[in-house]
Amino acid sequence: MISAIIFSLLLNINTSSDHLLETYHVVHVKGKIQNVSTKKYLRRGMKIKSSDNLKLSKGAKAVMIGSRRGRFILTTKRAKKKGTEFYAFVKDVVSPLKKNAKASTRGAEDTDVESLKGYFGDTDFAIIGKKVAFNVNLSNYPLSKTKFLVCRYVYNGKAINKKLPYQGNTVTFDKSRIFTKNGVKISPDEVEQIEIYYFDKSNRSSRKEAAFNVVFVDSDELKNELTELLAIYNKDKNLNDNAKYTHVYTYVRDVHGKYFDEKVFKKWLKANGFISSTDVKFKPQKSEK
Repeated sequence: MISAIIFSLLLNINTSSDHLLETYHVVHVKGKIQNVSTKKYLRRGMKIKSSDNLKLSKGAKAVMIGSRRGRFILTTKRAKKKGTEFYAFVKDVVSPLKKNAKASTRGAEDTDVESLKGYFGDTDFAIIGKKVAFNVNLSNYPLSKTKFLVCRYVYNGKAINKKLPYQGNTVTFDKSRIFTKNGVKISPDEVEQIEIYYFDKSNRSSRKEAAFNVVFVDSDELKNELTELLAIYNKDKNLNDNAKYTHVYTYVRDVHGKYFDEKVFKKWLKANGFISSTDVKFKPQKSEK
């Protein structure tokens, strides 16, 4: 009995020690996070330890890979606020990155969008770059001069409606077109929710098809993030295209947006040299399911 207790205590001590000595590799940073000890601001590619003391700006966060290749997120949630800034040791504000269940992203097959709600989802929809084009099923969404899709959102208390341009059955969701009013650019971060309506002017009817948050991901930033990410995982073994795709798919889904156009994403990955073919599949490990 006594030996069992001693073993349990030693196990807890070792587990605690491992946590305190954990080193994290930073792959994504939002806001300002400063390592108080070194006076350096966190940036992609840096490493920090569990024992490091940090100063964070409001809303700041970082996504990191642990020494055992797990993904972690660091936020101000449990940090102590002093004035307008937050202070904490890494070990007190880091936690495993919550994994989304595999989202209903658009596949690589050339099928048309049957449901806009299914395409955009109901949470965060990520767009790499400034626009995304997708094909709709014209049986479900007939498009003409009198029948079209409209994007609607509220900004400064006023409703703004933007018609989505189309050619044939291809509809384009363009940041510069949607988030501009009277020549003035509007930051998508200041808009809480996007709604998509299908309008029929002939009988003056409309129906809401989707409601979501849009996240525009800078293409160059994402390229750098994924390069950093795969460099870490490649240290363990050479990854094939399916393994690479699983890592980057999960990363984008968990960090940037639960929903995104998978067909567009695969083409972007191939164009940027991450995979050699778009004929890849998401094959989660047990921890990803």
